[in-house]
Amino acid sequence: MMGEIAGAAWVLPLTFALQGISAALVLARLVRGPRAADRVVAIDALTMIAIGVIALLAISTAQPMLLDAAVVLALVSFLGTTAFILMFRRRGRGADEAVTAPPEPTRPGDAHAAGEKP
Repeated sequence: MMGEIAGAAWVLPLTFALQGISAALVLARLVRGPRAADRVVAIDALTMIAIGVIALLAISTAQPMLLDAAVVLALVSFLGTTAFILMFRRRGRGADEAVTAPPEPTRPGDAHAAGEKP
């Protein structure tokens, strides 16, 4: 194992544990939301964590072919993020803006003051 060659066999298990903790925290943000932009960022963060885990697996098992899978996952993640951006732009609003209806008048005189017909 390459971790033993470096003289720090405790580093890889610690790194795997920290990746798992960070994945759990990001998954909580994905579930809680509250906006779509938060969920998109959480999905991006989860894919970056997955890329890191794949790279750690490539180091711990000494199989550099796993790095190809990490690169492919990074490219697919970029395309997915771009698709979400295009989806938000097509709706005519930014990712952070909420869709709200215009305020309705509360009194009968308010509609006339706003320039509407009563």
